[in-house]
Amino acid sequence: MSRGRARAAVVALLAAAAVAAPGHGRLTGSAPPAAAAPPVPDACTVAGWGSCDTRATDRGYQYRYHNGLLEQVPLDDGGGGGAGCGDDCPPDPDAICALLTGVGAAPEMTDAERAEYDALTAQCGPVLYDPDGIAVDDLAARFADYLREELLPTPNVLIQPAGNSFANLPAIVHTAVPPAFTFDVTEPVLATISAVPHYTWRFGDGESGPDAPGRPYDPAISPREHPDAYVTHSYRRPGTYQVTLTVTWNGYFTVPGVAQAFPLADIALTATEPITVEEAGGVLVGND
Repeated sequence: MSRGRARAAVVALLAAAAVAAPGHGRLTGSAPPAAAAPPVPDACTVAGWGSCDTRATDRGYQYRYHNGLLEQVPLDDGGGGGAGCGDDCPPDPDAICALLTGVGAAPEMTDAERAEYDALTAQCGPVLYDPDGIAVDDLAARFADYLREELLPTPNVLIQPAGNSFANLPAIVHTAVPPAFTFDVTEPVLATISAVPHYTWRFGDGESGPDAPGRPYDPAISPREHPDAYVTHSYRRPGTYQVTLTVTWNGYFTVPGVAQAFPLADIALTATEPITVEEAGGVLVGND
């Protein structure tokens, strides 16, 4: 690389480093000169690299995702956080350090440029990130187990009329499983686990129901006039049937500093409830 190109490259890197410098990672630099009428900064202007889109930690670091690993990124200011900056997030401080030290100082640099370069590269020590990291696949397996064993509600099947129904009359079924689930954890990383359920109804006679939790009977809402308001099923023949509900949770988790969500393996939980269907018969009333 020619001296002129090297100097131009370093000057460009210094400009980029100035964006990442104030209080983020190792690049601390000096604050840029104040403008006469500075605009109001948005969330990402004041956020550290990689801190856009999720909550800040309470232990002085966030994370970055690299080669299938989550690696800890210490923060000098103990956090921060913005939302939704995407490609406008400030540059990765370690990447700036690697470029600055790789190109080196150009002889044609002015005294001010060399002083800025020396101040920035003086803080480019050993790699900031934990070289081991934590495998995202391992985290996903642990979080899925935790969801299944500790967090997710056990599904139930509620039937109206309770226990018994009549052939060719609709039975109403529903469950108390919530429509979504979110939970914060602090170990082994600070994360937010979220899951959304899908419902599979089997009525025991070969028929199935919609992907919906159903609802209890409401006298103000007629099942005949508003059939989509309920999950119902009419049995054609008398007998005892097993109503089976399988709730399949589609989960994911997010961590501070990483905008993407990491999927979890689907978790299927099942509940059953018997229903006895009797044959309806006519009864003559009011005949004196």
